[in-house]
Amino acid sequence: MRQRFPSLTLLVAAAAATGATGCFWVTTKSEGKALRHDIDGLDNRVAAKETEIGGKVTELQSTLDEAAKVLKRNSADLGADVERIDDEQRKALGLITAAQTNAEEVRVAFERYRATTDERLAALESHLAALESKGSAANMAAQADALWKEGKTAFGASKWEEAREAFKKLTLDFPQHDRADDAQYFRAETYFSEKNYEGAIPEYQKVWDKWADSELADDALFRAGEAAEALKQCTEARAYYGLLGQKYPKSSLAKRASDKDKSLKSSLKDKKKCKS
Repeated sequence: MRQRFPSLTLLVAAAAATGATGCFWVTTKSEGKALRHDIDGLDNRVAAKETEIGGKVTELQSTLDEAAKVLKRNSADLGADVERIDDEQRKALGLITAAQTNAEEVRVAFERYRATTDERLAALESHLAALESKGSAANMAAQADALWKEGKTAFGASKWEEAREAFKKLTLDFPQHDRADDAQYFRAETYFSEKNYEGAIPEYQKVWDKWADSELADDALFRAGEAAEALKQCTEARAYYGLLGQKYPKSSLAKRASDKDKSLKSSLKDKKKCKS
């Protein structure tokens, strides 16, 4: 129950009691009315506040009740969601395990297939390499033969530059070909035929440097001696003739080389025949 302020009668009684103890308080009628009016106004405001607070408490209680309902419903939904997630997770784990098993089986099968395929591929590549080697060798021989024919044709027609280029290409591209040493010798011969003896000598030297066992090696030494002799380089010419006799003593040119060496030896002091 609400507690109200004391009435005017109580106040007067209190005043009387106070006077009995030795204190004195006098209140007029007009002052009593004013006090009553203030007390009633204060009592009304308190009652209004109590009503307002009561309404807010009711509203708050309603809000709390609704929140409790929502929380309860959400808790139930959350539990269902958690259970569903757990179930889906178990299913996912099962799928992952199955996928891993399948992947391992595929890997093992692929390894077996690759091993078998690698063996077959290696055998096939070896076979192809053998075929290509045969085809390549035949093709290279054909190219070298064509260059030799081209060079000899140009040489026979005194087309020295064309012959030189064909012989040069043969010796550079096919140094192991049977005609490579011949091509080098005839390349030197193109210079000798033009009386370009300085150009001829180093080309003759390549014959016995690269193909010492060639049937034309002794010919190359002899022609180098003749080219040096034409340049009046008697000392150099004698060196070539002497080398021919040392390296190829059984050559059909050995006797001629020896005779030329003796002739040049006796002419070393003749400035018309020998500059060196």
